[in-house]
Amino acid sequence: MKKEMTILQSIAAFLIVFSLNGLNAQQESHYINIANNPFIINPAASGLTDVMQLELTSRAQWIGYGNGPRTMILNGYVPVKIGNSGTERGEYNEEDKALFESPERSVGHIKHVLGGKAMHESIGPFLKTTIQGSYSIHLPFSKTLNISAGLGLGWSNLGIQEDRVVLFQTDDISYAQFLGNTSSQNILDANAGVTLYGKNLFLGVSTTQLLKNTAEFADVVTESNFNRHYFFIGKYRFQMGDVMSLEPSFVGKIVKNSPFSADVGIRANYKNSAWIGLQYRTSNAITAQIGANIIKNFHIAYGYEYATGPLRSASNGTHEIQIGFYLGKNSRSSNPSKLDSGEE
Repeated sequence: MKKEMTILQSIAAFLIVFSLNGLNAQQESHYINIANNPFIINPAASGLTDVMQLELTSRAQWIGYGNGPRTMILNGYVPVKIGNSGTERGEYNEEDKALFESPERSVGHIKHVLGGKAMHESIGPFLKTTIQGSYSIHLPFSKTLNISAGLGLGWSNLGIQEDRVVLFQTDDISYAQFLGNTSSQNILDANAGVTLYGKNLFLGVSTTQLLKNTAEFADVVTESNFNRHYFFIGKYRFQMGDVMSLEPSFVGKIVKNSPFSADVGIRANYKNSAWIGLQYRTSNAITAQIGANIIKNFHIAYGYEYATGPLRSASNGTHEIQIGFYLGKNSRSSNPSKLDSGEE
């Protein structure tokens, strides 16, 4: 009986980590800078501008708790032409400024955008690896607004890192057989979303784990599902003079059998090139972020999350770092007449 319970406990822990991530049931990872890059959870949020973007996010959660959640995400997207519609990459930061303005959102024309995401998550002995591709189409809604719809489709693998497993019974044969049969599950899954955006406004609705897969290990079908998560993002930039702007934001999350969670915050921008922000999370956390566009098309952001709930005594907080790269068209190389004449 004890051996059977060991297997059941392993499976239960596996599900708790990746289907019930965090303190609230059925919550996927929270991201401090999600309002900066909503593409992480909304495939329709790719290609808001006319430049290519690549971004790497590293998140270390519950520092000091011991083998707490760790997340690495590499994501990116690029606008493309399909037939006679769509657009290629636009020109960007042609003057190679060190502290440069973020690319402006573009509206009023059709855009096709291809994107992708690779993600690796771990907590204790449990691992999750995801690879996903996405497509979004952007259409003019009015002279100042665009509407977009996007779909992401990919593969996830859930597994166990055996060298981190600590057994109550070191000679547990049933557990060894469980690992021998299968200690992982492959899942085909999808995300979807829509956005409405303009130069200063952004509204987005999306869902993750769209196919609502059932957890199954060693040919044992459980009653646990990877429930759909619904995300709502809204933000608006208010210009305050020539150099400053304020951008309040709201990020809401809904999932079955879990309380509604929301991040409410505000970000101050300097010349649309550097920013500092503060957010309050209803699930007992306060977050702060700072970032800037630096060194020729690179941007970097750092976020810190301080838990105000039960984990505050056991955790030294959560750290999140984002490093990104914007790539626009090189106007000099795309204009042969200037190259031939030697014009600058």
